[in-house]
Amino acid sequence: MKKFFVAAIAAVCAFGVSAQRASDSSEFSFWDGDQAEQKIVIGPRVGLNVSSLSVSNLELENDKSKIGFNVGVAVEFPIVRSFYINSGLFYTTKGIKFEESGSDWSEKTTFNAGYLELPVYASYRMNFAEASQLQVNFGPYFAYGVNGKVKYEGNDDGDVSKYDYDLFGVADDNSEEDKGGFKRFDCGLGVGLGYTWNRIYLGINYQFGLVNIADKEAWGNAKIKNSNFSVSLGYNF
Repeated sequence: MKKFFVAAIAAVCAFGVSAQRASDSSEFSFWDGDQAEQKIVIGPRVGLNVSSLSVSNLELENDKSKIGFNVGVAVEFPIVRSFYINSGLFYTTKGIKFEESGSDWSEKTTFNAGYLELPVYASYRMNFAEASQLQVNFGPYFAYGVNGKVKYEGNDDGDVSKYDYDLFGVADDNSEEDKGGFKRFDCGLGVGLGYTWNRIYLGINYQFGLVNIADKEAWGNAKIKNSNFSVSLGYNF
């Protein structure tokens, strides 16, 4: 994860340097208090997630990050040319995998969660040229789980078993249906970098959840929080 994060930062920086060199103008500025040309910037975004869960007060081993995706529409509100409020609405998938195996057996449990997510980031903009801009973003995000599954696959000496059940909610005492015991609401903080060149956007973002999404009835005193690293590509209108 750390190597992937560093590589993504390097990619964004390299993109910014090459874009700056390709620009005909060199109007570099750390701060530009002039009014932005557009009142609102809107653009589609699509990207890749590498997510996990931070777990405490519970012994879970052999966990692995889960690959997912994010897609949505970004909405940016300029205050001045060097400061924006970044928001939008996104569908993003998060989760984690646990895998164990022995000489004649194996088990894999996958937690899959789909969220509708609303970020509210403060965005500092460093202008390299008229059409070239670096972003540093930081702020809270708010999310609500709209779908989720827990999937189990086991193989005991050739005897294969598979089943799945809902991730969100807690099963009633009278119900035979299992549920994962996760709460739907989540919020946390995000920090990231982005680069815009001729309306093309490339960005990276890391989110760490602040809310315990484990229902106490299902998980006891365990604390489970989302974490997610994402890379996204988009276009601004």
